[in-house]
Amino acid sequence: MKLKLDYYRILGLGPTASPSELKRAYRQLAVAWHPDRNPGSPLAEERFKAISEAYAVLSDPIKRRQYDSLGPDKFRSEFSSKDIFQGFEAADLFKEFGLPDPDEELKRILTQKPSLEPDPLLWQNFFAGFGQKPGPRIRSSPLNVDLAVSLKEAVFGAEKALALNTPGGPVKALVTVPSGSVNGQKLTLKGQGPPSGPGQKPGDLAVTLTVKPERDFRRRGDDILTDLTLTQKELQEGCQPIVKTLDGRGLKLNVKPLTRAGTSLKAPGYGVPGTNGSLLIRLILTK
Repeated sequence: MKLKLDYYRILGLGPTASPSELKRAYRQLAVAWHPDRNPGSPLAEERFKAISEAYAVLSDPIKRRQYDSLGPDKFRSEFSSKDIFQGFEAADLFKEFGLPDPDEELKRILTQKPSLEPDPLLWQNFFAGFGQKPGPRIRSSPLNVDLAVSLKEAVFGAEKALALNTPGGPVKALVTVPSGSVNGQKLTLKGQGPPSGPGQKPGDLAVTLTVKPERDFRRRGDDILTDLTLTQKELQEGCQPIVKTLDGRGLKLNVKPLTRAGTSLKAPGYGVPGTNGSLLIRLILTK
């Protein structure tokens, strides 16, 4: 189904709109949807193209009469982008409106027609906020971010505050890191990302966890590994040293006489919570 680009509706006006009303509407929309203010947003680029095309036609008395006579579809089929933008000096308008001068990329955007058969995901509810009967706002694309956590936070779970400055505005979120999280795990916070552009719903926050290595502990599956240094005498005669666990507790061990260096002792229940994981303690001979 082809999308009719009704220039009046794009600018949120009716067919009897005066030149001053057209100019005011264009200024407000051009400022809101200028690509420099919405970097990386395909929707903003499409809207900006359509807004500029609508004003280029309706601000010119001759083109406006032709448009009113032919209607949206026939007008756009008979006139090229070059015809539509002929005599339209965007640089002068941008200077007047306090917008950046159009560079080569922006000129390309302005001279490329908005698609008559656009991507439905990109153009869904294109007129939300433009016409008199706006539909629901489009949800923005997810924002992908990395979050560094300690091994302890990944194993036992944690809440981490996240604060970012994005083109869509500042983002603050409280990320709940589940117990047993692993490096590279992805978490999705629904609706807590920034909007991709004016009038859009906030997107999701897609968080990828990066687990920082610990000096004294390692993880292998559901088990936690650590080393304990003992003297030759302690290994020969046996001892009951205290080993520190990942969560900071002290665990008393029973090292039997004649235990060899490199032996690993197992403490069930001290691995990843909610699993059958253990704390595996490798005995190292002190130098």
